Amino acid sequence: MIEFTLKPAGLIDLDSTLDCGQTFRWRKEGDWWKGVVRDTVLFLKEDSDGIIVRSSSKSLLGKDIYEEIGNYLGLGDNLEEIHSIILESLKCFDQRVRIVSEKALKEAEGLRILRQDPFEMVVEYILSTRNSIPMIRWMSDKLSELFPENRIDLCQESYYTFPSLEQAKGISAEALTELKIGFRVPWLMKLFSDIETEGYFSRLSSLAAEDLLEELMKHDGIGYKVGSCVMLFAYGKLSAFPVDIWVSRVMKDLFALDGSTKKVMQFGMDSFFPYGGYYQEALFRYYRTHKLGREKK
Repeated sequence: MIEFTLKPAGLIDLDSTLDCGQTFRWRKEGDWWKGVVRDTVLFLKEDSDGIIVRSSSKSLLGKDIYEEIGNYLGLGDNLEEIHSIILESLKCFDQRVRIVSEKALKEAEGLRILRQDPFEMVVEYILSTRNSIPMIRWMSDKLSELFPENRIDLCQESYYTFPSLEQAKGISAEALTELKIGFRVPWLMKLFSDIETEGYFSRLSSLAAEDLLEELMKHDGIGYKVGSCVMLFAYGKLSAFPVDIWVSRVMKDLFALDGSTKKVMQFGMDSFFPYGGYYQEALFRYYRTHKLGREKK
Protein backbone atom coordinates (compact mmCIF):
# COMPACT_ATOMS: atom_id res chain seq x y z
CA MET A 1 0.00 0.00 0.00
CA ILE A 2 1.09 3.55 -0.67
CA GLU A 3 -0.36 6.59 1.07
CA PHE A 4 -0.02 10.27 0.31
CA THR A 5 -1.95 13.52 0.59
CA LEU A 6 -3.30 15.16 -2.55
CA LYS A 7 -3.59 18.94 -2.30
CA PRO A 8 -6.02 20.10 -5.00
CA ALA A 9 -5.63 23.62 -6.33
CA GLY A 10 -9.40 23.86 -6.77
CA LEU A 11 -12.49 22.80 -4.89
CA ILE A 12 -13.58 19.15 -4.90
CA ASP A 13 -16.35 17.47 -2.95
CA LEU A 14 -15.85 13.71 -2.91
CA ASP A 15 -19.42 13.05 -1.74
CA SER A 16 -21.05 14.77 -4.72
CA THR A 17 -18.39 13.58 -7.18
CA LEU A 18 -18.48 9.88 -6.28
CA ASP A 19 -22.22 9.67 -5.56
CA CYS A 20 -23.80 11.41 -8.54
CA GLY A 21 -24.38 8.46 -10.83
CA GLN A 22 -21.27 8.74 -12.98
CA THR A 23 -19.36 5.88 -11.34
CA PHE A 24 -20.46 2.60 -9.80
CA ARG A 25 -17.71 0.86 -7.83
CA TRP A 26 -17.32 3.35 -4.98
CA ARG A 27 -18.81 3.05 -1.50
CA LYS A 28 -18.53 5.34 1.50
CA GLU A 29 -17.63 3.75 4.83
CA GLY A 30 -17.26 6.24 7.64
CA ASP A 31 -15.06 9.07 6.40
CA TRP A 32 -13.50 6.97 3.63
CA TRP A 33 -14.58 6.51 0.06
CA LYS A 34 -13.45 3.04 -1.04
CA GLY A 35 -13.44 2.00 -4.66
CA VAL A 36 -11.90 0.03 -7.49
CA VAL A 37 -10.65 2.03 -10.46
CA ARG A 38 -10.12 -0.61 -13.14
CA ASP A 39 -7.07 -2.44 -11.70
CA THR A 40 -6.31 -0.23 -8.68
CA VAL A 41 -8.01 -0.18 -5.29
CA LEU A 42 -8.30 3.34 -3.86
CA PHE A 43 -9.33 4.74 -0.49
CA LEU A 44 -9.96 8.51 -0.40
CA LYS A 45 -10.71 10.76 2.57
CA GLU A 46 -10.98 14.52 2.81
CA ASP A 47 -9.21 16.30 5.66
CA SER A 48 -7.96 19.80 6.43
CA ASP A 49 -4.75 19.27 4.44
CA GLY A 50 -6.41 17.90 1.31
CA ILE A 51 -7.35 14.38 0.25
CA ILE A 52 -5.65 11.39 1.87
CA VAL A 53 -5.05 8.73 -0.79
CA ARG A 54 -4.41 5.08 -0.03
CA SER A 55 -3.70 2.93 -3.07
CA SER A 56 -2.95 -0.70 -3.80
CA SER A 57 -0.61 0.34 -6.60
CA LYS A 58 1.81 3.03 -7.73
CA SER A 59 -0.06 3.20 -11.03
CA LEU A 60 -3.57 4.32 -11.91
CA LEU A 61 -5.09 3.62 -15.33
CA GLY A 62 -1.63 2.73 -16.60
CA LYS A 63 0.08 5.93 -15.42
CA ASP A 64 1.93 7.14 -12.35
CA ILE A 65 -0.67 7.52 -9.62
CA TYR A 66 0.82 10.74 -8.27
CA GLU A 67 0.15 12.38 -11.63
CA GLU A 68 -2.96 10.49 -12.77
CA ILE A 69 -5.04 10.82 -9.61
CA GLY A 70 -5.65 14.50 -10.35
CA ASN A 71 -6.70 13.74 -13.92
CA TYR A 72 -8.98 10.93 -12.77
CA LEU A 73 -10.71 13.27 -10.31
CA GLY A 74 -11.15 15.99 -12.95
CA LEU A 75 -8.99 18.47 -11.08
CA GLY A 76 -7.89 20.10 -14.31
CA ASP A 77 -11.39 21.48 -14.87
CA ASN A 78 -11.86 25.13 -13.90
CA LEU A 79 -15.15 24.81 -12.01
CA GLU A 80 -15.53 28.53 -11.41
CA GLU A 81 -15.25 29.26 -15.12
CA ILE A 82 -17.46 26.31 -16.08
CA HIS A 83 -20.25 27.36 -13.73
CA SER A 84 -19.95 30.97 -14.88
CA ILE A 85 -20.40 29.96 -18.53
CA ILE A 86 -23.38 27.77 -17.67
CA LEU A 87 -25.02 30.61 -15.73
CA GLU A 88 -24.48 32.93 -18.69
CA SER A 89 -26.22 30.38 -20.93
CA LEU A 90 -29.20 30.35 -18.55
CA LYS A 91 -29.94 34.06 -18.97
CA CYS A 92 -32.17 33.42 -21.97
CA PHE A 93 -34.48 31.15 -19.95
CA ASP A 94 -37.29 32.10 -17.56
CA GLN A 95 -36.93 32.91 -13.88
CA ARG A 96 -37.87 29.47 -12.55
CA VAL A 97 -35.27 27.77 -14.75
CA ARG A 98 -32.61 30.19 -13.54
CA ILE A 99 -33.52 29.88 -9.85
CA VAL A 100 -33.60 26.05 -9.86
CA SER A 101 -30.42 25.86 -11.92
CA GLU A 102 -28.57 28.27 -9.66
CA LYS A 103 -29.53 26.17 -6.62
CA ALA A 104 -28.42 23.00 -8.37
CA LEU A 105 -25.07 24.49 -9.36
CA LYS A 106 -24.56 25.89 -5.86
CA GLU A 107 -25.03 22.43 -4.34
CA ALA A 108 -22.65 21.01 -6.95
CA GLU A 109 -19.84 23.48 -6.36
CA GLY A 110 -17.29 20.73 -5.79
CA LEU A 111 -18.75 18.09 -8.12
CA ARG A 112 -16.23 17.06 -10.78
CA ILE A 113 -16.51 14.91 -13.88
CA LEU A 114 -14.28 11.85 -13.52
CA ARG A 115 -12.02 10.56 -16.31
CA GLN A 116 -12.63 6.83 -16.12
CA ASP A 117 -11.50 3.79 -18.09
CA PRO A 118 -13.33 3.57 -21.46
CA PHE A 119 -13.67 -0.23 -21.59
CA GLU A 120 -15.04 -0.43 -18.07
CA MET A 121 -17.42 2.45 -18.77
CA VAL A 122 -18.74 0.83 -21.96
CA VAL A 123 -19.47 -2.41 -20.11
CA GLU A 124 -20.98 -0.77 -17.04
CA TYR A 125 -23.18 1.61 -19.02
CA ILE A 126 -24.44 -1.26 -21.16
CA LEU A 127 -25.36 -2.87 -17.83
CA SER A 128 -27.10 0.39 -16.84
CA THR A 129 -29.82 -0.03 -19.48
CA ARG A 130 -33.16 -0.25 -17.63
CA ASN A 131 -31.27 -0.85 -14.41
CA SER A 132 -30.73 0.75 -10.99
CA ILE A 133 -27.42 2.01 -9.62
CA PRO A 134 -27.27 -0.63 -6.83
CA MET A 135 -27.82 -3.41 -9.40
CA ILE A 136 -25.21 -1.98 -11.80
CA ARG A 137 -22.74 -1.95 -8.89
CA TRP A 138 -23.68 -5.52 -7.93
CA MET A 139 -23.30 -6.78 -11.51
CA SER A 140 -19.95 -5.01 -11.95
CA ASP A 141 -18.62 -6.46 -8.71
CA LYS A 142 -19.82 -9.97 -9.53
CA LEU A 143 -18.40 -9.75 -13.05
CA SER A 144 -15.04 -8.87 -11.52
CA GLU A 145 -15.27 -11.70 -9.00
CA LEU A 146 -15.43 -14.24 -11.85
CA PHE A 147 -11.63 -13.92 -11.88
CA PRO A 148 -10.03 -14.96 -8.57
CA GLU A 149 -6.65 -13.83 -9.90
CA ASN A 150 -7.98 -10.26 -9.88
CA ARG A 151 -8.27 -10.20 -6.09
CA ILE A 152 -6.45 -7.40 -4.27
CA ASP A 153 -6.25 -7.03 -0.49
CA LEU A 154 -5.93 -3.55 0.97
CA CYS A 155 -6.13 -2.77 4.67
CA GLN A 156 -7.36 -6.30 5.37
CA GLU A 157 -10.23 -5.96 2.90
CA SER A 158 -10.61 -7.86 -0.38
CA TYR A 159 -11.54 -6.30 -3.72
CA TYR A 160 -11.60 -7.52 -7.32
CA THR A 161 -10.28 -5.45 -10.18
CA PHE A 162 -12.32 -5.08 -13.35
CA PRO A 163 -11.53 -7.77 -15.96
CA SER A 164 -9.43 -7.05 -19.01
CA LEU A 165 -10.92 -7.48 -22.48
CA GLU A 166 -8.79 -10.60 -22.86
CA GLN A 167 -10.35 -12.07 -19.72
CA ALA A 168 -13.83 -10.97 -20.79
CA LYS A 169 -13.47 -12.87 -24.07
CA GLY A 170 -13.38 -16.08 -22.04
CA ILE A 171 -16.65 -15.44 -20.20
CA SER A 172 -19.52 -17.66 -21.28
CA ALA A 173 -23.06 -16.49 -21.91
CA GLU A 174 -24.14 -18.87 -19.14
CA ALA A 175 -21.85 -17.17 -16.63
CA LEU A 176 -23.25 -13.75 -17.54
CA THR A 177 -26.80 -15.07 -17.30
CA GLU A 178 -26.10 -16.29 -13.76
CA LEU A 179 -25.18 -12.69 -12.88
CA LYS A 180 -28.76 -11.63 -13.74
CA ILE A 181 -27.54 -9.58 -16.68
CA GLY A 182 -30.51 -10.83 -18.69
CA PHE A 183 -31.29 -9.22 -22.04
CA ARG A 184 -27.92 -7.43 -22.01
CA VAL A 185 -25.98 -10.72 -22.30
CA PRO A 186 -25.94 -10.84 -26.14
CA TRP A 187 -24.77 -7.22 -26.27
CA LEU A 188 -21.78 -7.92 -24.03
CA MET A 189 -20.90 -11.19 -25.73
CA LYS A 190 -20.84 -9.45 -29.12
CA LEU A 191 -18.79 -6.55 -27.75
CA PHE A 192 -16.19 -8.89 -26.26
CA SER A 193 -16.03 -10.82 -29.52
CA ASP A 194 -15.93 -7.85 -31.92
CA ILE A 195 -13.22 -5.76 -30.21
CA GLU A 196 -9.75 -7.19 -30.80
CA THR A 197 -7.80 -5.19 -28.21
CA GLU A 198 -8.42 -2.45 -25.69
CA GLY A 199 -6.29 -0.20 -27.87
CA TYR A 200 -9.50 0.34 -29.85
CA PHE A 201 -10.91 2.41 -26.99
CA SER A 202 -7.72 4.45 -26.62
CA ARG A 203 -7.78 5.34 -30.31
CA LEU A 204 -11.31 6.73 -29.99
CA SER A 205 -10.09 9.49 -27.67
CA SER A 206 -8.87 11.56 -30.63
CA LEU A 207 -12.32 11.71 -32.24
CA ALA A 208 -14.55 14.77 -32.08
CA ALA A 209 -17.68 14.36 -29.92
CA GLU A 210 -20.10 13.66 -32.80
CA ASP A 211 -17.75 11.16 -34.43
CA LEU A 212 -17.08 9.45 -31.09
CA LEU A 213 -20.79 9.05 -30.41
CA GLU A 214 -21.35 7.67 -33.90
CA GLU A 215 -18.54 5.13 -33.46
CA LEU A 216 -19.74 4.00 -30.03
CA MET A 217 -23.28 3.53 -31.30
CA LYS A 218 -22.10 1.00 -33.86
CA HIS A 219 -22.05 -1.53 -31.01
CA ASP A 220 -25.17 -3.36 -29.88
CA GLY A 221 -26.58 -2.02 -26.65
CA ILE A 222 -25.13 1.47 -27.11
CA GLY A 223 -27.68 4.14 -27.96
CA TYR A 224 -27.70 7.86 -27.33
CA LYS A 225 -27.90 7.51 -23.55
CA VAL A 226 -25.14 4.93 -23.08
CA GLY A 227 -22.95 6.55 -25.74
CA SER A 228 -23.28 9.99 -24.16
CA CYS A 229 -22.39 8.61 -20.72
CA VAL A 230 -19.24 6.99 -22.09
CA MET A 231 -18.34 10.21 -23.95
CA LEU A 232 -18.65 12.24 -20.77
CA PHE A 233 -17.39 9.96 -18.02
CA ALA A 234 -14.61 8.14 -19.89
CA TYR A 235 -13.48 10.51 -22.61
CA GLY A 236 -14.12 13.84 -20.88
CA LYS A 237 -16.24 15.26 -23.71
CA LEU A 238 -17.80 17.88 -21.45
CA SER A 239 -20.38 18.98 -24.01
CA ALA A 240 -22.12 15.59 -23.76
CA PHE A 241 -25.57 15.61 -22.17
CA PRO A 242 -26.64 12.07 -21.19
CA VAL A 243 -30.39 11.54 -20.89
CA ASP A 244 -31.79 8.79 -18.67
CA ILE A 245 -35.20 8.56 -17.01
CA TRP A 246 -34.15 11.05 -14.31
CA VAL A 247 -32.87 13.64 -16.77
CA SER A 248 -35.97 13.17 -18.93
CA ARG A 249 -38.09 14.07 -15.90
CA VAL A 250 -35.86 17.04 -15.10
CA MET A 251 -36.03 18.46 -18.61
CA LYS A 252 -39.80 18.03 -18.78
CA ASP A 253 -40.28 19.65 -15.37
CA LEU A 254 -37.87 22.51 -15.92
CA PHE A 255 -38.08 23.22 -19.66
CA ALA A 256 -41.42 21.59 -20.58
CA LEU A 257 -39.30 19.56 -22.98
CA ASP A 258 -40.57 16.20 -24.10
CA GLY A 259 -39.68 13.78 -26.85
CA SER A 260 -36.97 11.33 -27.81
CA THR A 261 -33.69 10.81 -25.99
CA LYS A 262 -31.91 12.26 -29.02
CA LYS A 263 -34.07 15.41 -28.99
CA VAL A 264 -33.53 16.09 -25.30
CA MET A 265 -29.81 15.30 -25.54
CA GLN A 266 -29.35 17.66 -28.48
CA PHE A 267 -31.20 20.46 -26.66
CA GLY A 268 -28.89 20.10 -23.67
CA MET A 269 -25.74 19.96 -25.79
CA ASP A 270 -26.73 22.97 -27.90
CA SER A 271 -28.12 25.13 -25.08
CA PHE A 272 -25.26 24.63 -22.62
CA PHE A 273 -22.27 24.11 -24.89
CA PRO A 274 -19.45 23.46 -24.11
CA TYR A 275 -20.29 22.32 -20.55
CA GLY A 276 -23.61 20.51 -20.90
CA GLY A 277 -22.19 17.56 -19.00
CA TYR A 278 -21.53 19.60 -15.86
CA TYR A 279 -24.99 21.17 -16.05
CA GLN A 280 -26.61 17.77 -16.51
CA GLU A 281 -24.81 16.29 -13.50
CA ALA A 282 -25.75 19.25 -11.30
CA LEU A 283 -29.43 18.92 -12.25
CA PHE A 284 -29.37 15.12 -11.93
CA ARG A 285 -27.95 15.32 -8.42
CA TYR A 286 -30.23 18.17 -7.33
CA TYR A 287 -33.45 16.51 -8.48
CA ARG A 288 -32.46 13.11 -7.15
CA THR A 289 -31.31 14.51 -3.77
CA HIS A 290 -34.50 16.55 -3.27
CA LYS A 291 -36.79 13.94 -4.89
CA LEU A 292 -38.17 16.46 -7.38
CA GLY A 293 -39.96 15.88 -10.66
CA ARG A 294 -41.27 12.41 -9.88
CA GLU A 295 -44.88 13.52 -10.12
CA LYS A 296 -44.32 14.68 -13.68
CA LYS A 297 -45.20 12.05 -16.25
